[in-house]
Amino acid sequence: VGCNNFCSYCIVPYVRGREKSRPLDDIAAEARSYAEAGVKEITLLGQNVNSYGRDLYGEPRFADVLRAVDAAGIERLRFATSHPKDLTDEVIGLFATLPSLMPALHLPVQSGSNRILSAMNRRYTREHYLGLIEKLRRARPDIALSTDIIVGFPGETEAELEESLAFCRQCGFAAMHIFKYSPRENTPAAAMSDQVDSTLKDKRSKAMAAVA
Repeated sequence: VGCNNFCSYCIVPYVRGREKSRPLDDIAAEARSYAEAGVKEITLLGQNVNSYGRDLYGEPRFADVLRAVDAAGIERLRFATSHPKDLTDEVIGLFATLPSLMPALHLPVQSGSNRILSAMNRRYTREHYLGLIEKLRRARPDIALSTDIIVGFPGETEAELEESLAFCRQCGFAAMHIFKYSPRENTPAAAMSDQVDSTLKDKRSKAMAAVA
C-alpha cells in the first residue's frame, strides 16, 4: 500500500502514506491456500508493485513474489500496477519463463513528452519506456500492453500533445486509459500557473481517444 514516488499530479502519497510491503512468506502462504482451495487466477495489487520489498529487504524483490506465487500452483497470474522507472530486466524476463504469468501488462506512461514527464516527476524518459516495451515484446511476443495517459497537464503545448499522440501510435497499446488532467489539492501540479483550459482538455482527450 502507499507510494513513495510523489508524481506532481498525484495525491496518493499524501492520503495513503509511504510504501509498505507484506512479508514474502505471508504472500506465498496465502497463494498456496488459494491454490489448494481451487482458485485459478491471482492478481497481485499495489500502487507500485515493482518496488515491492524495498522497505523490508533493502532492495526490490517483486520477481521473488512472482516466482513464489507461480510455485504455489496458481494457473494464471497477473499484477498491477507497474511504475516504468522500477520495472527490472529480471521481472521482464519472467514473462518468458513463468508458466502462470499471463501475457498482459499495464504500464502507465502518462505522457509521450520528455518535458511533461519531467514536470510530472515521473523520473523516466520516453526513450526508456520504449526500451522497456521492446524488451517485453522480445520476452513475450504476444504480450498485450495497456497504459494510462494524461492530457492537458499544466503547460502542455499542442506540440507536446502531438508528441504524445505519435508516441502512443508507435507503442501500439492494446488498451489506453485516457485522463484529462484534474488538479488535486496541495499537489505541486495544482499550484502550477499554466493550467490548461477545460475546453482544450476536452479536445485533446478526443484526439487521444482517436488513437486508442
